[in-house]
Amino acid sequence: MNSYHTYPNSATPNTFLPPSCPPIKTESSQICLSASANPPPLSSDSNRAAGSAGSSALRDGVVHPYARLYAKREEAKRRKIWSHAFEKSLFDPSTLGSPHRRTIYQASLEAHVDRLHAQLLSLGFWPVPLDQLEPFKGLNSKTAKSMVAGLQYNSSQLKLKLLELERANEGLERTLMNKKAGI
Repeated sequence: MNSYHTYPNSATPNTFLPPSCPPIKTESSQICLSASANPPPLSSDSNRAAGSAGSSALRDGVVHPYARLYAKREEAKRRKIWSHAFEKSLFDPSTLGSPHRRTIYQASLEAHVDRLHAQLLSLGFWPVPLDQLEPFKGLNSKTAKSMVAGLQYNSSQLKLKLLELERANEGLERTLMNKKAGI
């Protein structure tokens, strides 16, 4: 049985919160501090669950980037895979068209990342053991880019929520200090 439920006063129907977690109401969202420890399931569809049971043990921990779309609101704006701001600072848009610019930029970025990976291996440093990378072997590059974009998007959203909580906490601390000073 699923221990998660939708919070009845939530602005978005797809917001999952554990029953033991009271939300912190803010202007833009509801935040649960303990929800990150037990993330909600992406979908309760039995067909998808039955289909994933036959997958290899190595791929059990890999979440496909399109699984995020099931929990996404329809009216929300779709995210871009990446920003082209750096590309435009390197290339003059009047001399090269965007297809050529993007091909060259992407190839140079991939070559640079390959050089960095080779340098890490030669120095004996690697952030992830190679056996943990096995599930990603043969992954389509666009799927990998989408996964990275999803992680970056999640990171930016969590940073905004953290900043919002820090500001609220600072306000509460100031109020508490003012009340203590007034007593």
